[in-house]
Amino acid sequence: MAKPAKTKAPAYEQRLILFLDFLAFKEVVAETERDATALERLVAALDEVGQTVEPGLSKSERVTQFSDSLVLSYKVEETSAVFWMIDAIARTVVLLADRGYLLRGAVTVGKLLHDKRHIVGPAMVKAYELESRTACFPRVIVDREVLRMARTYRQPQHSGPQEERYVRSFLDEDKDGWLFIDYLSWDKVVEAMGCEHDAYPDYLGRMARLIRKGLKHADPRVARKYLWLRKRFLKAMKPYRDLPANKVNDPDFCAAIDALPRMRKRARKARKRVKAFDAKAAA
Repeated sequence: MAKPAKTKAPAYEQRLILFLDFLAFKEVVAETERDATALERLVAALDEVGQTVEPGLSKSERVTQFSDSLVLSYKVEETSAVFWMIDAIARTVVLLADRGYLLRGAVTVGKLLHDKRHIVGPAMVKAYELESRTACFPRVIVDREVLRMARTYRQPQHSGPQEERYVRSFLDEDKDGWLFIDYLSWDKVVEAMGCEHDAYPDYLGRMARLIRKGLKHADPRVARKYLWLRKRFLKAMKPYRDLPANKVNDPDFCAAIDALPRMRKRARKARKRVKAFDAKAAA
């Protein structure tokens, strides 16, 4: 009797990993039952997430998508793997935010087995825990160990600090010390990601409508997420508000941003509900 052919034993690789999912996916799906066009929009958004990386850009790329979640990984030693991953994620986050979908996720590095059938390893556990327990808000956080990988596996013509600066051009640091992909500031959305300058005020306007709706959410835990987003929104507006006339090179652009709502009253009500919820939970 012929002996079965030996198969290669599975082994971990050191890989960059992104774990990403849609915020409030249950509500998004519920809307698709009432509105056929909502299902069409959702499927298109899921397709966009599934095409996070340009095909063929990375030889070691692995992508697994299930329901509202996506796992993307690269071997860490790929040249500029960190830059290409963060670049792709940032563009996807902006694109879907513009369509009304917010994402939450985490990027980290570690031992991972990721093939066509399996995703397993310490890096997967860490990425999932960071996404579910630490990201909290509609943000994609980036482990600082990922920056060390960027410095190490860089373009030959770049120094380590240069490669890190390119990666950081998509990121901001939050009050809790976590780096995250900034999808609201002009220098990230337009300068780093290459979105249209003239379209930026309209993009912020669509974000404002999303925030207004979220601040009214009946669940204080959801409202808390939109309070976080409103702070980022106001920070993005700040450079263009109330500028002296002699410093304005594009008055129509600045006026369009300055005209966007601050949502103060709605935010006060949301904060009150969140405070009451926290007090009740602590009692």
